[in-house]
Amino acid sequence: MELRSLCVRVPASTSNLGAGFDCLGLALDLWLEADLAKGEGTTSYGGTLEGVTEEEDFLLLALGGAVPPGMRLEVHSSIPLSRGVGSSAAARVAGLVLARLALGVPVERDAIFSSAQRLEGHPDNAGPAVYGGLVLIAGRPTKLRLHQSLGVALALPDQRMSTQAARAMLPPRMSREETVAQASRSAALLLGLTLGDGDLIQYGMDDRVAVPHRKQLVRGYDAAVQAGIDAGAFHVTLSGAGSGMVAVAAKELASDVAQAMANALGSQGNAATAVTPAVVEKGFVT
Repeated sequence: MELRSLCVRVPASTSNLGAGFDCLGLALDLWLEADLAKGEGTTSYGGTLEGVTEEEDFLLLALGGAVPPGMRLEVHSSIPLSRGVGSSAAARVAGLVLARLALGVPVERDAIFSSAQRLEGHPDNAGPAVYGGLVLIAGRPTKLRLHQSLGVALALPDQRMSTQAARAMLPPRMSREETVAQASRSAALLLGLTLGDGDLIQYGMDDRVAVPHRKQLVRGYDAAVQAGIDAGAFHVTLSGAGSGMVAVAAKELASDVAQAMANALGSQGNAATAVTPAVVEKGFVT
């Protein structure tokens, strides 16, 4: 078979969104782009991946650990690393897609998701990367639609955070009362996001399982939450495991909310960037 250029684009994602811990994610308009091109040469990395080595590259590992003979890999990403916006999920999905394209076999989204969640360990990021939009992992990935009135605001600190370190902060057990309360918040969150109901979003984003233990890892967290709410957010929480923070607000307020959160973090000595990516309804694109 004649060698040709093979390309894939994969979106970023924010996960948990509060009480949707490990089962809810949302695809965002920040992208990783990877190209398998004809020719020889070492893999090149650009954007947020500049300085990454092949040994650290989740994409290359998902591709099978090596670039196919006679081809070179070029990767560029606008997804910040270790900020809770799905950079590793995007890389693994890209590698899995390129592997199938290189073999000339069909690229089936369900198969990509199954492999990605096994490699990633975070189906709440793998789901949006594959299917796009708002995805609930409920035995199988179920695509929902974020209400059109809602926007997403992010404050992304310069500080990186290890997902493994954040996971280590979680309590090993929950009481019956905590379990019931969290179930109620999860249900409220789903309804709020799909109906555009701010009261339900506020209640559902107030996670009581992971965030109370993890927030201490983000300097200025409480100040940023209050600043986001004061600027009009329904609520603010960690994006994934952090260090990024995510708010849901009316679309017209998202930019103000993101900047207020970033300013609050910065005032606490934790410099951050305000980002207001659109929600993308498609996952990876080839």
